[in-house]
Amino acid sequence: MCGILFSLSTVDKPIDKAEWDTLKELNNRRGPDAQQLVAIQIQNKHDLQFYSTVLHLRGLETVSQPLRNTTGDILCWNGEIFSGLEIKPHENDTLVLMDRLNKATTEEDTLAVFSMIEGPYAFVYWKAQLKKIYFGRDCLGRRSLLWNYGADKPFMLSSVSKSSEGMEWAEVPANGIYCIDISHSSADSILPVIADCSVQFIPWVQQEEKTSHSLILPFPRLNSTLPTDLQPVIDVNVVPEIDDCMHTTLQQFISVLDESVKNRLADIPYLSSKNEARVAILFSGGLDCITLAALAHKHLPISEPIDLLNVAFENPRVVEAKTQSKLKKTNKKKKKSSEETAVEEKPVIKSIPVSMYDTPDRLTGRAGVEELRQIAPDRTWNFVEIDVPYTEAVEYRQQIIDRMYPLDTVMDLSIAMAFWFASRGKGHIMVNEQMQTYDSHARVLISGLGADEQLGGYSRHKEAFRKGGWEQLINETQLDVDRISTRNLGRDDRIMSDHGKEVRFPFLGTKVVAWLCQQPIELKMDLRYERGIGEKLLLRHAARQLGLHKASHNWKRAIQFGAKTAKMTGQNRAEKGQHKLV
Repeated sequence: MCGILFSLSTVDKPIDKAEWDTLKELNNRRGPDAQQLVAIQIQNKHDLQFYSTVLHLRGLETVSQPLRNTTGDILCWNGEIFSGLEIKPHENDTLVLMDRLNKATTEEDTLAVFSMIEGPYAFVYWKAQLKKIYFGRDCLGRRSLLWNYGADKPFMLSSVSKSSEGMEWAEVPANGIYCIDISHSSADSILPVIADCSVQFIPWVQQEEKTSHSLILPFPRLNSTLPTDLQPVIDVNVVPEIDDCMHTTLQQFISVLDESVKNRLADIPYLSSKNEARVAILFSGGLDCITLAALAHKHLPISEPIDLLNVAFENPRVVEAKTQSKLKKTNKKKKKSSEETAVEEKPVIKSIPVSMYDTPDRLTGRAGVEELRQIAPDRTWNFVEIDVPYTEAVEYRQQIIDRMYPLDTVMDLSIAMAFWFASRGKGHIMVNEQMQTYDSHARVLISGLGADEQLGGYSRHKEAFRKGGWEQLINETQLDVDRISTRNLGRDDRIMSDHGKEVRFPFLGTKVVAWLCQQPIELKMDLRYERGIGEKLLLRHAARQLGLHKASHNWKRAIQFGAKTAKMTGQNRAEKGQHKLV
């Protein structure tokens, strides 16, 4: 994982040095292992600056960026190549990519290389022979890239930024690859002409929409075949039996998802002891993350711990509500007659104290780790209880707002705060029945994001099925898949990489997405059944196959409610998630 910073400027539209230095420092947090600047001038007019920072996660040695070859090409690469291009064990994927790009002599060949890659990425690439700058994000938008542009200012790209006067940053859309032609300007530029250069756009499209100036998406549209001859539901509260068709589909699904997990765990370097966790799971104990944890167990040495990061917040609003509830109960008792209270005293039974950090995610997390220990007793599962006092949340609030920028809603902050503290990894673990402080140094984080969108995990899927049956459910699921690239993966990348860590999404491996798109809707979800059974039906069956019988009944709970970051201050009860921060 890396940080990318790029500028295209001219004498009359120079870079603000203070702004540039601020952006360098922010990107340094993403890549603590190496930093480097390459600057060139084209035609005595255009100044190009390429700055990269590196978090070493692939290969035997840290490879500094930007890379520059003998023909003058320059590459800033923030991504992982899990397949598509052959990467041998202990080989650095950035070097392999640069070699392939060096062999591409035309624009079509260059674009073909990027379209082959299976994995998350954002990049900036200067092709000297063509005098063109290519930049963009993968088709699902799993890595952050922001831009700042205007006819009267220099053009800039950065993995991360912060709000500042006169600098309006926005996320580069993950809908294609963009190209700046240094050699000439054109009237059909999709952006304001930058330093007398035009900006062209090569979109991601479906196979049937392919043109000479487009990239083919690595997954099709959803299988739109409506179910027929379904067995009637006898009891909506009973898990349906696995017939031959479901059995075959289930085995294929486990295989495809397992391969995605395996690829995301391969070749992670040991940075210290081989007995220290290299991988951490963002762990609520929910269905998605616990399934990934069980699969990760298969692909890591048994002597190596796996960290399960579970975050909980002290939320004054929740504490106040509990206090008020206790007061009401006390007042009711006081109303009893003196005769009732004069009865012989009974022995006091001490109740087990309930911690303010016993949030819903903490409770399901504890249950989940116990189930993992049952199916994999020889593995050390570090259940990291990350407790965040209200004062600490307030202390880091502005820093978190800066990292999630340009997103700026109440809901963004609630989610970003949970991810920022979880990925930091500072908490406690139980050792010999004693809680000890623990810092997770795992640089690779595994997230279950993507399962709900593809497998009917949201309440809107249930509502679509209620209103319009299978057809409307298919349409709603297609909308969710289409929107993945425009949602919040860039924000999540900016938040978690602030600690020099990289998040990976096995459910969003494009091979997983492609396979799920091809399956009939009724094999992925059956919303005739009750909550905890029908939604994400295929994944629930997979969890049971892995021995996770209790977790297979867990249902969707948004992290801001599970960790209790929603409406932490309680100052404005009418405040909604979509409201802008003030």
